Amino acid sequence: MEKPKILCYGMKEVPSGLAAVAKKLGAVCRAVPEEEYGMPVAASAAGLPAVKKPEGSISEPFLVFVSFPEGALDLCLAAMRKNGVLPGVLKSVLTQYNAVWTPVKLCEELCRE
Repeated sequence: MEKPKILCYGMKEVPSGLAAVAKKLGAVCRAVPEEEYGMPVAASAAGLPAVKKPEGSISEPFLVFVSFPEGALDLCLAAMRKNGVLPGVLKSVLTQYNAVWTPVKLCEELCRE
């Protein structure tokens, strides 16, 4: 089973509070560099190298939760809330629909909601 991941977009580094919460739940956090903003979110989740220049930029920082087992995402979000980690930051779960979107497209959709 793939280890749960939290991809951090629009952040230079993983916030320490988020890293601590993720570690307790056995998840890995990664600040996604801007050069990966031109590739699908699923490619970043898989750790593939950037091959396409990004078109546009991200207007808001956001998180993408990848491969969290049932119930673990709720635990993670509750721990983040309890510890005041990134309140108000946009969040998404990687799905079959948004997996092919670039981070720029995903950010646009999240901001619309």
